[in-house]
Amino acid sequence: MVFGTAGIWRELLSRGDGYLATEIECESVSERRYRVRDFWVRHLDFELFRERFAAEYERFERLILSDGLVERLEFVGAYYEDKPGGGDELVPG
Repeated sequence: MVFGTAGIWRELLSRGDGYLATEIECESVSERRYRVRDFWVRHLDFELFRERFAAEYERFERLILSDGLVERLEFVGAYYEDKPGGGDELVPG
């Protein structure tokens, strides 16, 4: 299993501090298109994960693309929720 609760994607992300969860949604059964959303405590946690585990992510991407499990990956974007009294979490304090 790749993207499930016991999948290798969750195992990889859980190595990073601040990882909360992953949600998977089927957008089109006929086109076999899915949206995977990962949730982090702070954007900085996500950025630190990307930096620290860049090589592992590249290996993961090669694996899922080479075996035909995934035809195409597309990073859609990052979205932020404003927290009451939160301040700017994009910049280290």
